[in-house]
Amino acid sequence: MKLFILFAFLALKVLAMPDDFMLDSKETLHIVDGDSVGLQMRIQGIDTPELGQLCKKTKFEIDDCGELSTKFLKKILRELPGKLSIQTLGTGYYRRILVRIYKGHTNIGRYMVEQGMAFSYQDNYLSSQNRAKMLKRGFWNFHTPPLQPYKWRKLHPPRLQK
Repeated sequence: MKLFILFAFLALKVLAMPDDFMLDSKETLHIVDGDSVGLQMRIQGIDTPELGQLCKKTKFEIDDCGELSTKFLKKILRELPGKLSIQTLGTGYYRRILVRIYKGHTNIGRYMVEQGMAFSYQDNYLSSQNRAKMLKRGFWNFHTPPLQPYKWRKLHPPRLQK
């Protein structure tokens, strides 16, 4: 319920932005029901494994790294101290709203990369990613870290629905 309230609040904030901010894609707006909408947002500067993207945690244990990353994001948004704030930055390539999310003073995107649970996107947090690798945090401590998400997506294009 708290997440729904957050999205409703953000929807009002985005729609109250200056006139030059337009939702130019029906994919950006998600209709929940007759009186509720959600927005498709992307955390700027990071890329995480896709749901269904498998990786080897140990020599004999395979896990869904997309699910692990999703659970990690939910956990830190719930457990890190401070108020949640979302800064809108514009729209991205896939017409999702690009955002920077903070919990207190913590930049959530950077934090996910620092903890080894996200990749730096286009070198935005490359030094944080290199430090996570060196310290073997998160995915970097796995037997086989996940393939970079953009490479995985090229190998697994979405199937067209009929």
